[in-house]
Amino acid sequence: MPNIKGYWSVLFFASLSYYTLLLPWQVQWIPVTLGIMLSGLFWLLDMGFREKLRQLSGNKYAALFFGSYLLVALGANHSSEEVQASKELFSKLPFLVWPLMLGSLPAFSKKKIDQILRFFILSTAALVLASFAYAVYRYSISGEAFVFYFADLLILSGVPPHYLGMYVTFAYGILMYRLVQGRPLLKSLSLNASILVLFILAIIFIWVRMQYLLFIMVNAFLVAQYFKAKQGRKMAIGAFGGLVAVFVVLLLSIPGSRKRLLDTYNELRSFEQMIENKQTNPRKFLWREGLGVIADNFWWGVGTGSENTALNNRLEEVDAIFWDGRNTYQLYEMRFNYHNSFLQTFAANGVFAFLILLTLFIYPFFDLKRHPFRTEVHLFLGICIFSFMTESMLQRQAGVLFFTFFYALLLCMPHQSPKAE
Repeated sequence: MPNIKGYWSVLFFASLSYYTLLLPWQVQWIPVTLGIMLSGLFWLLDMGFREKLRQLSGNKYAALFFGSYLLVALGANHSSEEVQASKELFSKLPFLVWPLMLGSLPAFSKKKIDQILRFFILSTAALVLASFAYAVYRYSISGEAFVFYFADLLILSGVPPHYLGMYVTFAYGILMYRLVQGRPLLKSLSLNASILVLFILAIIFIWVRMQYLLFIMVNAFLVAQYFKAKQGRKMAIGAFGGLVAVFVVLLLSIPGSRKRLLDTYNELRSFEQMIENKQTNPRKFLWREGLGVIADNFWWGVGTGSENTALNNRLEEVDAIFWDGRNTYQLYEMRFNYHNSFLQTFAANGVFAFLILLTLFIYPFFDLKRHPFRTEVHLFLGICIFSFMTESMLQRQAGVLFFTFFYALLLCMPHQSPKAE
């Protein structure tokens, strides 16, 4: 348990456990945010504020989060969308709360960090298993294959597909890393293997293309790292190649994922202009016009909550036509965000907010030489960086809750050195 004594510390950790277990589900009738409120209550009741303030002072990662939220608050003052700005200020409170609480406490034991990671993996696996089981039930009634894909597969969860894909990839990476290192998070080898297979299927059926790429990258990192040390370079290349081959065969064998790959191919070859009446991905135009918004509002952005309006005003000049599966549409008919967290932050709150976000991702790679969870941090940051490149992950609760909690747990909170264990 944490090195803070007493009854309140036990309840604090129980609240963290509740939060972690509910994070992949995020259903309205059992609110995950209750875990934040309870953690805050027990953090307050535990007292010791002078020691907490001392612990927090000099915490560079917590300071970066506080600075980021300060710029969001300042951006609300010159926003043209007051209601949306208020919503964002509220939804991004975890940027303050988790670094404040976890950054002000003494180090958790390694066993307790492992327990939180274990809760997250098991809860994510339970959600995936329940989603597939429910999809099979619905398929037996309707005979419609769409129940196995994307949002239709995930109707038991309040987490959108792009976000849950990121959750699953992170859970897979942590579980696989501990397994190949001979320190499995779950005692049963068959349970580890079963959950890994379940996560592979989930990544395929959730239909998020960036997670396809991330799956290959995560395994390239983990398998090469292990086998290069244990069995040599040839074994590393062979193991990685075999795993990728199996994954690609599954992608090409399953109709839904095969269609997603074909769509990606058509979007790439149509990047410059339409070919065979096929248009490229809308992100090309979202990013181009997003850069235009940034160029016009470089220093302080357009204001918190106003960035999407500025983007969609520019999209009215884009004449590209897209197909949604049923009808054609143009970008101005929809309300888009930037589909890129870095551009979204830059457009909303300016260059300093953008630099803080970049620092949150880049600086830890130079500051982790003796960190006991160094590889877990690398996995977390790498998965987030690439996921944030194609989605505005911090515009929804599912992204904010995941990112701030695990960042605060792994980086804002001090950690015991391996010798202290």
